Amino acid sequence: MADVAGGPSRLFPRYAVEIWVDFTTLDLVASSYVLNLSEGGVFIKSDRPLPLDAEVDLVLTLPTGSPIRAKGRVAWNHDLAKEAPHGSTGSGIRFVDMPEADRALLHDYVGSLAHTATRGRGH
Repeated sequence: MADVAGGPSRLFPRYAVEIWVDFTTLDLVASSYVLNLSEGGVFIKSDRPLPLDAEVDLVLTLPTGSPIRAKGRVAWNHDLAKEAPHGSTGSGIRFVDMPEADRALLHDYVGSLAHTATRGRGH
């Protein structure tokens, strides 16, 4: 499936969300919002994008209140100061490890987003 923004093909569909995330790297402890989500990763809104290939520990808080813990790696950045302004500044994080119970929670949540998106198109 092609990325909506015209970027590289993705293995998993992405869904627009606004989910709180706490994240840490070797040099940073921070909180922000996830603006899109898939079973393969997230886009975290941030004034300063994270270093490429940095390892990131994530705790996403689903709207149900359930936390999802994951390890990820910074795959790409969008920096408004360096690019034409569109979207939000932040970092794309690819999941590299996640406990099985958290993977199941993520799968169920993304499934509910897919269901809602399909219903919204009249299917």
